[in-house]
Amino acid sequence: MRNINELENVFGQADDDFVDNVHHTLAYLQKSRNRKPVRIGYYRIAAVIAIICVLSAGTALALSNTWGILDFLSGRRLDVEVLPEASKIVQTDVPQEGTQTDVAAFTVREAVYDGQSVYIVLDVKPSSPDYLLLGPDVYPSDQTASMGPIFNGGTGTIADYAQENHKEMLQTSVGISGANCSIDYLLEEDGTLVYMIEGRYEGDSAAPDVELRCVAVPFVIENGKYTRDMDSKKDTTLSATLKNTGTQESVISTEPAVFDDCGVRVDKITLKSSAMSTYAEVEFTVIDEEKYAETDGILFEFLDSYGERIPSGAASGGGIVTIDDTHYIEKISLQATEKLPSEVILRGYSYLDKDRYETHTFEMK
Repeated sequence: MRNINELENVFGQADDDFVDNVHHTLAYLQKSRNRKPVRIGYYRIAAVIAIICVLSAGTALALSNTWGILDFLSGRRLDVEVLPEASKIVQTDVPQEGTQTDVAAFTVREAVYDGQSVYIVLDVKPSSPDYLLLGPDVYPSDQTASMGPIFNGGTGTIADYAQENHKEMLQTSVGISGANCSIDYLLEEDGTLVYMIEGRYEGDSAAPDVELRCVAVPFVIENGKYTRDMDSKKDTTLSATLKNTGTQESVISTEPAVFDDCGVRVDKITLKSSAMSTYAEVEFTVIDEEKYAETDGILFEFLDSYGERIPSGAASGGGIVTIDDTHYIEKISLQATEKLPSEVILRGYSYLDKDRYETHTFEMK
């Protein structure tokens, strides 16, 4: 398991808000023996941070250098469906400043901002063909398959590959300032490392300037082992101006409901729709602290008319925001829909042990 501090250190010293988020996060990492997609997740009461390494399939796209936002969503997350009009809100000519460092150029390829979440595909192009760019959770001792689909079938470690091809390894990382992000990435044949970044970014601006912190750190050998040379870290802040396409529709629940078996009252449900996701907010109050404590922190899931959980949307979720000791808001991403429903079915569940609790139906208008 990657140490959470290793990922923080890619960026150098984190600010207080980020440290506070991380220290209250439930972290987990899942890694398969054959290097299928790796997910590092940090779920906390205020946010979800996930880093997903893109490792296999989609070779044709990788070789043709055409990876965009919708390609990442359809090729890497097979359970995600967006509306057909999503292609119309993808911004391909993104005004940006501050892209270059000594070792790599960071450039936004595509972007979407639907008023709730930002989706950005960003190129990291090495300034020299001798540089080998790695993702934020990839290390020289990892197998070459961890670098992406163009290395499928390869054997040996990344360090072996770099030595055989006379390349210098650099670990890179990107993130949206002020937002907790999910990150996908893959290495293209020309050496460009392509990131897909997504995170909640709520604001009222019609054309917000989003800042992306971009970092590259070389590996060096110390005492016979590869380590990052933080003294040689290169970083830049990339500013990109996005178009706010906004959400299309919203509905609100008409009555509260008490979930007796988990000690909470749901006060209000709000749904907002976009071509990318349906954004849900569940506002609830703890009315029985003992029952609530037994749930290890209640969460909610939306069900369809058959009692099946509605799939997640393209957005990376959200998390639970603490208002005070008894009031909370859970932010959930649901699959995009053409028309928001006139009623929703909500069920409580425990994130840790997956216990399910009672179900209530809410009228929406």
